[in-house]
Amino acid sequence: MKGLLARWFRFQPSEIDELELDDFQEWCKVAVEQIEAQNRALSR
Repeated sequence: MKGLLARWFRFQPSEIDELELDDFQEWCKVAVEQIEAQNRALSR
């Protein structure tokens, strides 16, 4: 998931490492939601 966040949101690895677990999980959730929405839009 670190790689996903780094690529999707342009986070630096050090920024990801500094996130609290709750914040990391929330960013992961947001990324998955955005990617799924993008995939739905592209498949229309």
